[in-house]
Amino acid sequence: MRPGSFEDMHPIDRAASWVFRLGPSTRAVFRDGWGDETLLAALDAADRRTHAPEISIDWGPERHENGLIIKDGSFPSPADHLPAASRLAEVRMIAPEVADGRLVVMMAAWNDHGFSTRSVLAAQLARYGVTTVMLENPYYGSRRVGQDPPIRTVADFAVMGRAAVVEGWALTAHFAEDNQVGVAGYSMGGNIAALVGALANHPTAIAALAASHSPAPVWLDGVIRNVIDWDALGGPGAAARLRREFSKATVLAIEPRPHTAAAI
Repeated sequence: MRPGSFEDMHPIDRAASWVFRLGPSTRAVFRDGWGDETLLAALDAADRRTHAPEISIDWGPERHENGLIIKDGSFPSPADHLPAASRLAEVRMIAPEVADGRLVVMMAAWNDHGFSTRSVLAAQLARYGVTTVMLENPYYGSRRVGQDPPIRTVADFAVMGRAAVVEGWALTAHFAEDNQVGVAGYSMGGNIAALVGALANHPTAIAALAASHSPAPVWLDGVIRNVIDWDALGGPGAAARLRREFSKATVLAIEPRPHTAAAI
């Protein structure tokens, strides 16, 4: 690692330092193993539906804060296999007082519970006239199933990822009727944003930041592999199977629409 204080480190070195300072009991992603084998099929990137599912959002009252319009809403998730606590999708909209017709659906990064982190960026986008809609991922925040950590098996991860893609796809289609829409995300959120944008049936701006084409390189080719509970998955030899499973969730499996040529 580069010398210097933790705050001065390159972000990659900072992540490595954080991982290796964890004790054995906290290096426990997928601590309950593979989970329900039948649900691993949710990792397949291609969706059998040819169009996004339709949704109707139940919006709460608007609040006005620091020149922003903020409101929360919910809709029944059109995704399959979700636990009961996650079946109502929660969203938050942050809009400028005068919007210009541009709207971005911002997906959650790994372990991004609630809306506070993304709200900082949403407030900045509002200064440029852009409205942001943030989705609370299944298993996270208000949709948490009660277990800690919320993602305990590979099947949990598969169901969460598939549901986030389906819900994000539905949201972009819903708002495309009256807006120029985009989808964005960072890290895991970037991978999900890429999948949502690739599936979109209408012109969709895509900003997939710090993202891989699938979860496989992120979990298996870098320092993050050290937080996986390999014993729960059957030992180090499980890495080959996990790569095969995660490689199913690749945006490369989706026939690209013309608008994907402009993705960032």
